[in-house]
Amino acid sequence: MFEDMTREDVHAAVDVLVEELLDAAHVEAPPVDAIALAQRHLGMIVCMDRRQPQRGRAQRAGGRKQIFLRPEPTEERHQWTVAHEIGEHFKASLLERLGAEPGQTRAMAGESLANLFANRLLTPTAWLADDAPACAHDVLELKRRYRTASHEVIAWRLLDLPEPCVITIVDNDRIHRRRSNAWRVRKQLAPAEAECQQAVSADGKPCRVRRDGWTVQGWPVHQADWKREILRSVVESDGSEFGADDVDAEA
Repeated sequence: MFEDMTREDVHAAVDVLVEELLDAAHVEAPPVDAIALAQRHLGMIVCMDRRQPQRGRAQRAGGRKQIFLRPEPTEERHQWTVAHEIGEHFKASLLERLGAEPGQTRAMAGESLANLFANRLLTPTAWLADDAPACAHDVLELKRRYRTASHEVIAWRLLDLPEPCVITIVDNDRIHRRRSNAWRVRKQLAPAEAECQQAVSADGKPCRVRRDGWTVQGWPVHQADWKREILRSVVESDGSEFGADDVDAEA
């Protein structure tokens, strides 16, 4: 039965669970504070532990779930880690809703259920579906509203919306991740995308490029010793121009 589930079925089930959790916690608008949600609504204990070899670890003590975090350079990483642990907490319930046995933890669409839950808790679909078009899918504008989610999580979630697009993450001038929700894409950037990425990298400012049927938006996520550019690309095409050898690319 679980094997018959489509990706859309799984995503819909996660979205419903997120909506129910937020409704129960009386969270009506972004940002979603996963740490506060875990502590105040779910009765979990969240604490810092510098000895942690990994990003986060959970255990039970006195009937309460404890989430141990190691120090991280950004608050968004702590938020995602706790959101992930909340997803782990609800995994059995979610699997039951999907008609799966408790031991079935097969990843769906390349992601674990806890990962899907974390991303959708920090950027709930019901809100993002309205907010993204309202601000022309501007990642920086969305980041101001969904500030507990990272730029990458927000950008990647745009692929879950109906509007066809390609999302590309470029780190230090190398493609880190690249995927489309409509077309198969080449590993290399199209000329319009390359032009936009280079402008954002050089100027450190958002950029928009329109040429050859492409509309590309680019945003900087720059630090002193590291540069990331996020691109959202839309192309007026039936997909035939991409060729038989094109693939969804992820470095």
